[in-house]
Amino acid sequence: MVIVKSVLCLALTFCCLSACGPAVERHARPKHDKPRERFSSVGYVTFMDSLHRKIRPFWLPKTSTGKSGAVIFSLNRRGDISNLKIAKSSGDPDFDKDMLATINLAVPLPALPVGAPQTVPVEFTFNHDVYLHLMKGAPAEIKQAIEKVDSSLATANTEKQGELYFERGKLWLRIDEKKKALADFSKAIASGKSDVEVLTARAKANNALGYYQECLNDCAQILKLDSRNSHIYVLQSDAYLNSGKISEAFAAANQAIAIAPQQPDGYTARAYAYNLTGDYKKAIVDCNLALDRDKLCTAAYAYRGDAEEELKMYKQALNDYDKTIELSPRDAGALLRRAELQNQIGQFHRAIIDCTDAIRLDPDNGEAYFYRSHANSQLSLTAQAKSDQDKAESLGFIGQ
Repeated sequence: MVIVKSVLCLALTFCCLSACGPAVERHARPKHDKPRERFSSVGYVTFMDSLHRKIRPFWLPKTSTGKSGAVIFSLNRRGDISNLKIAKSSGDPDFDKDMLATINLAVPLPALPVGAPQTVPVEFTFNHDVYLHLMKGAPAEIKQAIEKVDSSLATANTEKQGELYFERGKLWLRIDEKKKALADFSKAIASGKSDVEVLTARAKANNALGYYQECLNDCAQILKLDSRNSHIYVLQSDAYLNSGKISEAFAAANQAIAIAPQQPDGYTARAYAYNLTGDYKKAIVDCNLALDRDKLCTAAYAYRGDAEEELKMYKQALNDYDKTIELSPRDAGALLRRAELQNQIGQFHRAIIDCTDAIRLDPDNGEAYFYRSHANSQLSLTAQAKSDQDKAESLGFIGQ
């Protein structure tokens, strides 16, 4: 039985390692037999989005930051639940109670999509800091909160201003205003709030915006304050890779592994580096090590799939991309990984479905239009192919 999984992610979701590496030129692909038709996954994508929207307003944890856990329950077609229980304890009884209470408060939940079974098991993961992300669908309330901070800034002393700039930066992130968030994080630091938390926020914002040297500068400051922060070494490795500094990226990933050998992130950082340098077998080994430590490590399945695809282990790659999408159904990048592989092995109809689902999630994703253009072209759907190609190019994505 397939378990539908959902994750309420950290507010700084943009800071994760790249979900999809740079597009690379592909050789000509043999045209396979027409694949069997399947139902579009967009039914579940839309369902999971509505599930998030229904549950997240009730998620207001009272415990300290840094906690995470998961619940599991059965959901029927009417939106009623049964068998609600803790799937993964946070280690904090109050936090666990908050997770259960959140689900109960949100009932009835959205109806299951057409074609779903009568009852579906759902696993839902919570992180304390997700409350920072709750207002993304309510810009009016965010605007009011920002205006309140603006008013407070006018009369605050320098020390208080640092706190307020940091809070306003986090508000900007809720509506994906990364540049404004970055500016406020910098103002917070200039006002004297230069602790690990705000430096980390700025480092992640810099990395997300492509300011890799600035990210590395922030990482260096953080490591002076906390030399054993494995998460910063992972972020540093990503920034080094994007800066073309391969040996430094490997060194940072190795340091993350040395500090936290039981955490998966260092291994996935190194696997990403191995993939970019063409050492795909070593990438697979590191992904396996990551999965030994966390069976739900999405990046490990994605990077292992990338390596397997390059090694022409297409069946294994497709299985890993399927798993990536199962764990992260609202990730357009995960859908595009699978779409690109389906194009390569001639499953053009399926590639079109995945690209369309990705566009629903991210309408300005040029890569999605490019891959769909290729699939349409291979199916002799000339008009659709041309339209998608033009759209891809208008969004700045010009493939090889």
